[in-house]
Amino acid sequence: MTIREQVLLLLEKHRGEFFSGQEIAQQLSISRAGVWKAVKALQKDGYDIEAVNNRGYVLQKATDALSGAFIEQKLKERNIPLYVRVEKTVDSTNNELKRYVVDGERRDMVLLAQQQSAGRGRRGHSFYSPEGTGLYLSLLLHPDAGPKEATMLTTLTAVAAAKAVEKVSGEPAMIKWVNDVWMRGLKISGILTEGSASLEEGKLEYVIVGIGINMYEPEGGFPEEIRNIAGAVFQGHGPGENLRNQVAVEFLTNFMEYYKAFPARNYLDEYRKRCFVIGKKVCIVTPEGAPGRQADAGGADREYAFVLGIDEECHLHVRYDDETTEYLSSGEISVKLQPQGC
Repeated sequence: MTIREQVLLLLEKHRGEFFSGQEIAQQLSISRAGVWKAVKALQKDGYDIEAVNNRGYVLQKATDALSGAFIEQKLKERNIPLYVRVEKTVDSTNNELKRYVVDGERRDMVLLAQQQSAGRGRRGHSFYSPEGTGLYLSLLLHPDAGPKEATMLTTLTAVAAAKAVEKVSGEPAMIKWVNDVWMRGLKISGILTEGSASLEEGKLEYVIVGIGINMYEPEGGFPEEIRNIAGAVFQGHGPGENLRNQVAVEFLTNFMEYYKAFPARNYLDEYRKRCFVIGKKVCIVTPEGAPGRQADAGGADREYAFVLGIDEECHLHVRYDDETTEYLSSGEISVKLQPQGC
């Protein structure tokens, strides 16, 4: 852990309490000049640390800046060995981790960013990622699994995220098949899973699982094109005390607990319980947005279907109006609830 991270962790543990430079230096066995440099670097990164003559330094209680030291310490307390890195701005956390891989990174790790300049979603969509209002992170993993099994990490991630935001916010979180987390009828999170496989061995070399969670509504609201579908975990107020770090810790704890058993599907019951399209009539659409199932040769409608359930591979089990059934793959189609404009 760097000096900067050690200083931040000490101030994190005692938010609202003053520590003199001498006290910090003695506790961490570093120089007072090292303390001063660390505090200046933390202030530059957005941490609300006040320096007062004859009193020392204090981390204000109202801050919600991301803290890699805090997250990593909490994970260690829960026996979760995961290297944690925080960046101020990246184009996308998934892209940045790919660069880490190219540079030789082989550890399982998580990268968090205060802001993404080009956040990415599934099927080429963008993910709006302004500074200070969201939780943007990606995991670099090396599972002992094949490419087909890796797709299940997406649904695992959705469950881990839903449970995390529900625990910290106290409000229910649901899942829209296949990987969007919703609260109060609005999408608050999106997930993108990417990876590389060895053709010779038929196994994954690595997987990158990225997730963005809207923690707060941005100033002025969401952009017009997503205003009717995008929501935030904490509605109607600005950043709270340490909430992004709390959600990150809960999400990573949930994720790694499920991941320990991967590729076992020990999270599927929780996924089914939260998937709100089950038992509903849906409109089936292609990635391009057109109806996904036109009338078949016999004239039967294939645009609308009733959702019966979800199988072990997270395929959607649907029944059409002519009573025929089918299992749908998320790679082929997506769904919209019928009342929402199908």
